Amino acid sequence: MRKHLPISIALLLGLLAALMTVSAVAARPSLQLAITGVEPRTMLSTTGGTLSIYGSGFTTATMARLVGYGLLDTAFVNPNALRAVVPPGVPPGVYAVEVSEPSYSATLPAALTIVAPTVAPTPTSPPPPPPPGRPILTVRNFSVQPARVYPGAEFVVTVEIYNNGSRGAENTLVTFPGGTFVPVGQAGHLVGFMHINATVVITQTMRAPANLSSGTYNLQVNLSANDFEGNHYEYPQTISVEVVGGGAGRPQLVVESARTEPEVLGPGDRFTLTLQIANRGERTATRVVVGPASAELVVPAEGSSMASADRIAPGRAVTLTLPLVLGTVKQGGRVGLDLALSYGDSSGGTYSDRQSIGLEVSSSLADRPQLLIAAVQTEPPVVAPGDFFTLTLAVQNVGGGDAYRLLLTLGGEGGKELGPFVPRESGNVLFVSRVPAGETVRLTVPLVVDGSADAKAYGVPALLAYEDARGTSRSDVQRISLVVQRRPIFRIGFYRPVEGAMVGTPFPLPVELINLGKASVNVTMMEVTGEGLEIQNGSLYVGPLDGGTSASLEATAVAQQAGTAEVVVSVHYLDDFNRPQTVTQTLTVEVAGPPEPAPQESAPSSETPTFWEKILRFLRGLLGLGS
Repeated sequence: MRKHLPISIALLLGLLAALMTVSAVAARPSLQLAITGVEPRTMLSTTGGTLSIYGSGFTTATMARLVGYGLLDTAFVNPNALRAVVPPGVPPGVYAVEVSEPSYSATLPAALTIVAPTVAPTPTSPPPPPPPGRPILTVRNFSVQPARVYPGAEFVVTVEIYNNGSRGAENTLVTFPGGTFVPVGQAGHLVGFMHINATVVITQTMRAPANLSSGTYNLQVNLSANDFEGNHYEYPQTISVEVVGGGAGRPQLVVESARTEPEVLGPGDRFTLTLQIANRGERTATRVVVGPASAELVVPAEGSSMASADRIAPGRAVTLTLPLVLGTVKQGGRVGLDLALSYGDSSGGTYSDRQSIGLEVSSSLADRPQLLIAAVQTEPPVVAPGDFFTLTLAVQNVGGGDAYRLLLTLGGEGGKELGPFVPRESGNVLFVSRVPAGETVRLTVPLVVDGSADAKAYGVPALLAYEDARGTSRSDVQRISLVVQRRPIFRIGFYRPVEGAMVGTPFPLPVELINLGKASVNVTMMEVTGEGLEIQNGSLYVGPLDGGTSASLEATAVAQQAGTAEVVVSVHYLDDFNRPQTVTQTLTVEVAGPPEPAPQESAPSSETPTFWEKILRFLRGLLGLGS
């Protein structure tokens, strides 16, 4: 018996572990818990009944519940069916059935309907009367902005609502139904619950009709609310709104005052024109637009030259400002500026008018700068296509005030008129911080001439933009002239070597002129000269010499002395501007001296000649030189 006791305890422990495993498997929640239907779908509240629930994933731990009532006594049938008991006394209604496990649940909406049995009504005693009292809503305060409304304009109404009753107000609603005035946007405002003695502020935008006459009008404000028993109450209220500017007659605008800043203006000055415009008519002026009648005297400094006002009521005035720039004025003094006014009224009428104001203008240069280009210089003085050169401009301030922040733009605005001249090493815009009155500054800019440029004089604009001491911007365009002319390319030399030149003996000078350029050159004369030389036939008229062709001249020269003689060849031609020009070239010729005289014969000697003297005499005899 003692030997079998451990084996029995081990068997018991194994069976207990198996039961716990089966229980855990049976209670394990399923991941596929779902409800597909129930039977029956309807029960009486007085009797209840057994409810069959169909679905999937049910276990012994699955519980059923009527949502809104509570858990039901649930029995596990199989993984696809449950049985639940609905007790008597469940209130009538439509219930959802829920099945759940500790971590999962599934619901079938509107699965079971509980109905009450049909019974004959029994007489009941009337309900007790409600306690006395009611909510009372009123407009305790209001404001209109602006205080005086113009026809056709919008305004904002602010009302303070106060519950002065003995009950709270539920579902409180504030509406602006319109009538004389038109609500803008949402006209109803839901406040909700208001306690006794509570206040709330409501704002509403309204619009006055354009044809409304002057006067005081009532604006309707409707207040409504319920009490806690559902009783509804209405509280219509009115507030007063004053309208001005409507009625008979017409608006009439007058420029009552005008001033400028600065007070005295000069040509090109930027200034601010301030106008005070008043309505001396009987109706409100609407859509007011004012500006210069023409652009001959002034131009806008920025944006438009017109200023506008929404409306001007009778007896009221507005101030408008215009940023302008004074144009060219031939003479100073008081100058008239015409203003154009256009406006309308609330009835749709339109009006236009023209009025004149005076401007104080000074044309003197006593306190203003005036820049001009006093001199233009190029280095080299004559430029040809393809040349690099330096342009120097002397800018002089001939005015009475200093010029500040000078920008000189060669070629005008954007450099569009530079022609064949291209900036190199820098741009076409030069800057000088200050040019004092009466002084001159020199500005240099390196340029290059386009190789395909035509030979002519080019007018290049130079834009001078600067400011005076008051910060007024000024600009002026001046033109400078740059001359481009072709430089002929000649080769001058002897077309054959000069040999045998000897003092006192005439020798030829075969000179040739070749035009190596592309363009034709009008050569008026080719001339040969030389110091210490007597030259005959030393000039020749050539005429137009096309590129790649040549002309030749063969002169005759007699040298006065031996050595190296310099022959100067001068080519006279007409340039592209029909001006005479000359190109010279110096050539050299080696001149030999005169021949030595023959030696004279000596007197016959009485001595007997030697053998070699006899040979010499024989040779002289053969050569005809004596014997």
